Amino acid sequence: MSRQSMVVGWMCVLVVSIGLMASAQLAPEAVRVLVVDETKTFASTMRVAGLVGALRSVGLFDVGVALADVTSSYDDPLAGRTPEGGENPHDLIVILPRGLDDGSMRQIWIVSAGMSSLPPIVTTSLELLTGIVDQVFAGAGEAIDVSEDLWPCLLWAVYSLKGWIR
Repeated sequence: MSRQSMVVGWMCVLVVSIGLMASAQLAPEAVRVLVVDETKTFASTMRVAGLVGALRSVGLFDVGVALADVTSSYDDPLAGRTPEGGENPHDLIVILPRGLDDGSMRQIWIVSAGMSSLPPIVTTSLELLTGIVDQVFAGAGEAIDVSEDLWPCLLWAVYSLKGWIR
């Protein structure tokens, strides 16, 4: 093998390596989502499993699940718990309230920072998440985010202070 072809070969390896490193840095991080399940019925549990499976299959979401035992749909489902992940809080929190089981609650709260302060990838994934939630819980509930209701805003304020969400 001549010296010139060896230099060309190493240059090709270098260019491909630089390209791979650059593309790895441009790949967006997964959007961290916590699904908080307050429901108790088998049908609701199956929908929650479908929601989590659908979100994971998209490949954009890093999904965690927390089960909550509350007496009312308006109780704080994360009260008394410490956030997992420490310095890596969630981008979005989906709360499936207890009232979905008996029809007394139709709102599924998606907690996030205000829309104008979200990074573009989180804003895009919020729209996708809303669509998936609405499909999985069609007829039982609908996704409500901070732009539509005050409750997710209040929860964001509490959860951001406790380190659950950005």
